[in-house]
Amino acid sequence: MIKITEVPEDSPYTIDECKIRGYADEVLIPETEEDIREAVRNCPSITISGRRTGMCGGSVPYGGTVLSLEKFDHILGVGKDERSFYVRVQPCVTVRQLNDFIRKKGYLSLPSLTEGANEELSADRDGYFYPVDPTELNGSLGGNIAANASGPRTFKYGPTRRWVRRVRVILSDGSVLDIKRGDIKATGRTIEIPFSDGMRMIELPTYEFNMNVKNVTGLYVEDDMDAVDLFVGSEGIFGVITEADLYLAPAHPLISNIVFLPNDGDSYSLSKDFRASGVVPEFLEFFDSGSLDLIRSSRKDDPKFTDMPDIPDTAGSALFFDLPMDGNLKDNYLRVKPLIERYGGSLEDSWCGYELKDRERFFAFRHSVPQTIFDYVARLKGSSAPKINKMGTDMSVPLDRLDEMMEFYDSTIRSYGLEYVIFGHIGHGHPHVEIILKDMEAFRKAKDAYRELARKAIELGGSPSAEHGIGKMKVEYVEMMYGSEGVDQIRSVKKAMDPENRFNAGNVFADGEVRM
Repeated sequence: MIKITEVPEDSPYTIDECKIRGYADEVLIPETEEDIREAVRNCPSITISGRRTGMCGGSVPYGGTVLSLEKFDHILGVGKDERSFYVRVQPCVTVRQLNDFIRKKGYLSLPSLTEGANEELSADRDGYFYPVDPTELNGSLGGNIAANASGPRTFKYGPTRRWVRRVRVILSDGSVLDIKRGDIKATGRTIEIPFSDGMRMIELPTYEFNMNVKNVTGLYVEDDMDAVDLFVGSEGIFGVITEADLYLAPAHPLISNIVFLPNDGDSYSLSKDFRASGVVPEFLEFFDSGSLDLIRSSRKDDPKFTDMPDIPDTAGSALFFDLPMDGNLKDNYLRVKPLIERYGGSLEDSWCGYELKDRERFFAFRHSVPQTIFDYVARLKGSSAPKINKMGTDMSVPLDRLDEMMEFYDSTIRSYGLEYVIFGHIGHGHPHVEIILKDMEAFRKAKDAYRELARKAIELGGSPSAEHGIGKMKVEYVEMMYGSEGVDQIRSVKKAMDPENRFNAGNVFADGEVRM
């Protein structure tokens, strides 16, 4: 085990993409599972760290030990069960690494986890892939499991939870829990988890977890739930994931499209008509005029900022979608063509690409909007506003309430005298709003505006955190969603699973010690 006892103020281990800086007494970098167990037995306060791409401060430490899993980055093999093929991974494997491994048949150099699985997967003509696309393809799969990450492809495939077959977890007493789906299930809202000193009966929260929208606010819970789901989305407060089995989905060729339209209303209206057209895309992603202007501005400073052509001067908004390249492709284009033209766009003036390198460029273009915001906030932190952090929403509402939420975004943010851009998962009632911060006064206003937006999302039947988790930044929204009784019930589960509050203190609910 590697041990760092002097952690400088600017250490990469004390910050994540939220750009809030914490501090740590030491950093441990385990190389074996036994190293992790030793750390758990000996360290009273542990912040679990992977690739630190989270945006809510979940891996930002406030004292104690950082346990960095960076060396747990291996793919261990391929198996198959009655549902599908699955891949066994360590927690710091990335989505990109996993899909490259499958596409290049790296599993052929490893033993099969089940008899003949490697050869059968290799022989499949169309192949398989891991379908959860959290946009940040270099984030860790362990982090994705901890946050139940999703992304644009949730529109078709759902979030991480749906694809987790098995987890191996180091619990708070240093014991190992290795379970696959079906091994342990709750009876109603009571579940028994084995520890080294025997079974612990865990009383789960009684609140209703909203599964009608994208939602990662608080602990997932339902009657008779599977124990695997206790850890998926728990943000590391119950243990350290050392392995997971993730299901794969059948692959199929896709063609990526970005259609440019005159203004924001045109793209938004097209997104609604798209759903009624009978064409089922893999996802629908929205770019407003401000988003496109951000990219234009960044390209002016650095022409290589995105490896794409210049955005047309006439473009005031855009819609990004993938279509399956199957026997319906021509018919699908014929269906959407008149809709695109109705709102002032043209397929002939759109961007399309189907080769892997082209589709990767499209996704890099999409990610360039939040990346521009990240870079801008980082510059502010380094100069005039060291206490500032990014203020982007992660709220979802039912599709039939999205019109109301979109209007509320605009009226509320403008009432505070702030500017914003909006982009992202419009097809799932979950666009991201990034409030443009210029100084600490704007930051204070943005925090007040954010609370109003969160209350409205809940009022409309949605969630204040749809895919990025709660971390340490958004704990107040858990109480907003479930009330103080719901938070106390989460706290009780934490007390039963981790009596000494060893893991990720301050995540999901306030523990009285961590202050962001």
